Amino acid sequence: WLIYRDTSEPPLLKSEHFTDLSPQQSIQKIADATVAGGAPGVIVLIRKDGQEYSAASGVANKQSGQSMSAELPLRAASISKVYTAAVVISLVDQKLIHLDTPIADYLNKNIVDGLPNAKQATVRQLLLHTSGIPDYYDLRSYFLQDWSTPITLERTLPVSKRGTANFMPGDQFEYSNMGYILLGEIAEVVSGKSLEQLIEQIIIQPLNFTQTFYNVQHPIENGIHGYGTYFRPWADTYNLWEHSGPDAGIMAPASEIAQFLEDLTFESGKLRHIGQQILSEKVSSGRRREQGLGLEIIETKSGGTLIGHTGDAFGYQTVSFSIPEVDTVFVASLNCDCSALTLSLIRNLYVASQELSTRKEAEN
Repeated sequence: WLIYRDTSEPPLLKSEHFTDLSPQQSIQKIADATVAGGAPGVIVLIRKDGQEYSAASGVANKQSGQSMSAELPLRAASISKVYTAAVVISLVDQKLIHLDTPIADYLNKNIVDGLPNAKQATVRQLLLHTSGIPDYYDLRSYFLQDWSTPITLERTLPVSKRGTANFMPGDQFEYSNMGYILLGEIAEVVSGKSLEQLIEQIIIQPLNFTQTFYNVQHPIENGIHGYGTYFRPWADTYNLWEHSGPDAGIMAPASEIAQFLEDLTFESGKLRHIGQQILSEKVSSGRRREQGLGLEIIETKSGGTLIGHTGDAFGYQTVSFSIPEVDTVFVASLNCDCSALTLSLIRNLYVASQELSTRKEAEN
């Protein structure tokens, strides 16, 4: 907080704030309150009972004054890990990958040699973030890397190799972006296809997506500008390319991110067979939190369950969660590094979803 000088005022809305509001009015209220709390702009989308509602507030570009639009593609950042996990599980189904095989059996010796835990860790442990392989993010990489170029295995491997193992494989949970870089490489090796081709084949085509992109820096002109990097709290980060690689390379509008998550986690979802396997094994990742084979599970204080992922790239924060018990999926994105506002977004969207569901039950 000292670095970012966060002066935002996260709105904490209660169920009574949504009484008698329609779903559209509810998410617009959340979007407007988030901008009033300090975000330059925000996009909010809810899919509920087969209906989709979206809202935007604030600006996508502070300099030009361009208004935020719910149709604009979002930097999914780490939500991209769910896409990579879905590809890996699909390749498991095809018997091209085995979850308990050491990753060294799939990877080139030049990759494995010198990488802590790489000779012992399994594919399953990479998916669960229990491999103990050190991440490629450290202070040197933040300050010395050229973030205007894409993240690649060749670029990240030396950073992880100069680190030390966090623990023995399987001993505990520690989030590792490097694990998903390696998963992307494994998927390409066993399939003979690029990860972009695999995402197209396994996700984009079956779900009829037209605006989901992998490793494209600017899919459209006049996209969303983000704000905030270390020591530069409100610097424009539009031309940085942290949103790349198997761990962060997806860009898509909120509607297609929501549809993807619904198809993974709902009983009627087209990718339900993949989602069930992703959620078939979990490890504890914190208080009321678990990590599946690519999806996060959060238990709320009120006893509800959120299934999804969050994403954070320089100047952008995006969240995507489903609440299967009330047939709801929500996606929200801020164009600033404003963690407190992002947490309030998750909370407020959950509260609004519960209120809308309670009202529907009463009407029925």
